[in-house]
Amino acid sequence: MVVRLRLSRLGCKNKPFYRVMAADSRSPRDGKHLEVLGYYNPLPGQDGGKRMGLNFDRVKYWLSVGAQPSEPVQRILFRSGLLPPPPMLAMGRKGGPRDMRPVDPMTGRILTPGITKSAELEESTKVDEVDEHVEDESPST
Repeated sequence: MVVRLRLSRLGCKNKPFYRVMAADSRSPRDGKHLEVLGYYNPLPGQDGGKRMGLNFDRVKYWLSVGAQPSEPVQRILFRSGLLPPPPMLAMGRKGGPRDMRPVDPMTGRILTPGITKSAELEESTKVDEVDEHVEDESPST
């Protein structure tokens, strides 16, 4: 039996509310579950934020015994700090080959390994210094 941590939908039409459940992977979305681990309300409240509540001890237990989180639950657990960021890949055009460069999960920008703004500035100053030395060494006739 493979256990999945996934969302079960409650609420009315156009007003979704989800419970985070530990359930057998073969059971339907809103069907039989093993344990309720928390809730997630995607609609913004009066303060403008999405609300969620999780029982961290039980989530850690289910992850430790091998339960696999679904993609939405994995994002929720990342936001709450229980899981590392999920691997993200930049997507090219639809249906085309994927761009395999890693993406920063917080900003959505493509990560370039080893190149930072300070490194770019240092490289540009080194190029300028080399150009000056080349001009000084040229023979004058």
